Parts: sequence; structure tokens; C-alpha cells
Amino acid sequence: MNVFSSRALLVAMGLAPVSAMASGFALIEQSASGQGLSYAGAAASVEDASVMWFNPAGLTRLEGDQFIVGGHIISPKADFTEQASVKNGATPIGGEGDNGATVGFVPNVYWKSRLGEYDVGFGVNVPFGQHISYDEDWVGRYHATETDLKTLNLNPAIARKLNDKLSFGFGLNAQYVDVILEQKVEQSVLIEGAPDGNAKVTGNSWAFGYNLGLLYQANSDLDIGLSYRSKMQHDVEGKIDYSDINAALGGVLYDMDASSDVVLPASASLAVNYRFSAQTQLLASATWTGWSGYDELIIELEDGSSSESNQNFEDSMRYAVGMIHQINRQLRLRGGLAIDYTPVPDKYSRSPRTPDSDRKWVSVGLGYQFSKSMNLDVGYSHLFADRSDVDYNVTTSLGSYDLRGYYESAVDILSAQLVWNF
Repeated sequence: MNVFSSRALLVAMGLAPVSAMASGFALIEQSASGQGLSYAGAAASVEDASVMWFNPAGLTRLEGDQFIVGGHIISPKADFTEQASVKNGATPIGGEGDNGATVGFVPNVYWKSRLGEYDVGFGVNVPFGQHISYDEDWVGRYHATETDLKTLNLNPAIARKLNDKLSFGFGLNAQYVDVILEQKVEQSVLIEGAPDGNAKVTGNSWAFGYNLGLLYQANSDLDIGLSYRSKMQHDVEGKIDYSDINAALGGVLYDMDASSDVVLPASASLAVNYRFSAQTQLLASATWTGWSGYDELIIELEDGSSSESNQNFEDSMRYAVGMIHQINRQLRLRGGLAIDYTPVPDKYSRSPRTPDSDRKWVSVGLGYQFSKSMNLDVGYSHLFADRSDVDYNVTTSLGSYDLRGYYESAVDILSAQLVWNF
């Protein structure tokens, strides 16, 4: 195979499957009741069956059967301002900045019941998701034009009280990932005046893991929760497809199969729920995510060649505090603050597929009980993101491309869920 080949271009795109998944774009939006708290104390606060995502041991605190349908509308902004982006170290690339962020929807479904001495549950979640779509002539077109990541996680769980104070829960996870990645190919490097071609990578995978948790009632006013989610090993199978390729390059830029091993990181959370009074609860939590467990990406191609690239992600922490106040029998108010630290260490590691930065959360929410069998939870969060500088290089046989500038980002999230008790 010619050294100028699909392999060389795939190195540039190869950062994307894991960057899109193993970044600050993991989705914590798994509960509308938790959304109003910025997910403070999520592993220790048991308001409904959505607790099973954060700590399956919480199922033991719920009486009877329960079914939940919820959804979250996520509206991000990621404006990129261009600052002297160049190719081959000196030549301006041409093109302007862009806002590639798109509105997304994240659904959740939960069911909880009782089986003998055990509490059981089943959750359907979207733990990772992202859609970034840039204009085809923007300045970073040789890095990325489209990133579309979809996931689905099926999570049965079982829990039991070990004694009057301590509960244990365990869950299994089957997770599906589907990803589409596109970018432009600069054909004019070899054929003067040739328009850009297009490269598209698609792939999918199933992976399996587990989650577990403990919930401890220290006294009548204090609950402590500890939970853990295992890493997920995805063996992604896919292909690279080219379009709008000049006939003279058809022998070196051609479609082929590709595969890669992708590890989604483990996470752990410690949470407390303190009943300050009969009407008021105070909550706090700290969550660790092991992004550093993913340090390199190896792409295997159909022709037997491979490519390798380092990722440079670091472990990250998330801290949150919140409060629940019961106004009356029907109405419950929630509020929360959080800070979410990015795993992207510096501007040299910040890809336009993952323009992530540290984020500060401000959230409000309410729960309204319509009847003994039904209640509604609504939550809203605004995320203030720090300005994130970019000096990101991709080098292929076509040339070396440096994307330079900065992102100014923010996110609005609106969540709602209906809870049926029966």
C-alpha cells in the first residue's frame, strides 16, 4: 500500500472515536430529579428508581413497584474563534470559525419491583452521546466536519438489605456504541485546483460491564453512599469510506475495513444525604472518572497495517452540593451547584471533536405529586464553561494541519420525568 494512503488519513480521524466518548461528553443526565440538584448526593439520595444508575443499593429504600419515563433536552454552544491556523507550519489554511454544537435529546427508562427478599430493577440509559456538525468550509475541516456518537446501555440490577443499616446492590451492563466521523481531504496538495474530498468513518460495538454500590444509614439523619461503575472494553468494527475523490487518487484513497479497541473509563462516587430538618435535606458528592486508563489508540486496518496515537487524557473529578426542601405534601423544591473538571489537559490535546473545558453547574428543579400513584419531576441546569484554547495538530501524508484558536462554550439542560407508583 502506498505510504500516502487510507492509513495515514485514519491517524487523523482515529483520535475521534474515543475522544468523542472518553471526554467531558459522558452524559450524567440520567435522572430529572437529580438534574435539579446538579446530581449532588446522587449515590445517597433515594427519591425514585433512577437511583439505580448512581447506586443500585438505593433500590432497597423504595416501597412497592415503580416505573419512570424521562428525557433531557441538551442545548450546547461551542463557538470557535480562529487564530492563525496553518498547514505545514506556515501557510494559512483558510476558512473561519464555527459553532458546531447541536441540540440533543437523552431518554431514560427505569422499572423497579420486588422479588422475594430482593429488590430488582431495570434501566435503559444513554451514557455517552454527542453530535457536532461544522460547516464543510470551516477552518478545521481537515480535522473534523461531523462527529455523531450514539450509545445505549441496558442495566438490570438487584439489591438487598444486609442489615437494618447497610444495603448492597449489583448491576450488569450491556452497552452499544455507534459512531460516525467525517472530515475533509485536501486533494489540491497533489492535484492543483482539485476540490476537497470527503472521508467518513463508521463503526459500532457491544461491550459488557458491571456496577455496584453500598448505602449506609449512619443515623436517623445521615445516609452515606458509595458506588462504582466498571470500565467498558469496546472492540469497534467499522470502515472508512471516501467520496468526491479525484480519479487520479482512487488507487491510494479507497474504502476499507477498520477496527480498534476502545476503553470507556471506570468511575466511582462518594455521596452523603443529611436530613437537616423534617422538610430539608442537604446533599454532597465527589465523583472520580478514570480517563487516564485510556492513553493510546491503535487502529488496525484491513490490509494488515496499523497506526498508533497517544491521547493524553487525565483522571477527572466532579464535586456537587445541593438541597431539597419539601414545601408541602405535594411540592418539593431542589437546587444544586457543581464543578466538573475536564480530562483534557491542555490546548495541544483539545480536538475540535471534543472542545471540552471545566464547567460550573447551577441547577433548580421541582417535584410535584399529582396523586399517590403519580408525580412529575422537572429540572433545569445552566453550565458555565471556561474559555478553552486550542493548538491542535494533525499530521498525515497530505500535510501537517495546526488548528489554533479558542472555544467559548455554554450548555442549557431541561429535564422532565413521570413517575408511576403501583
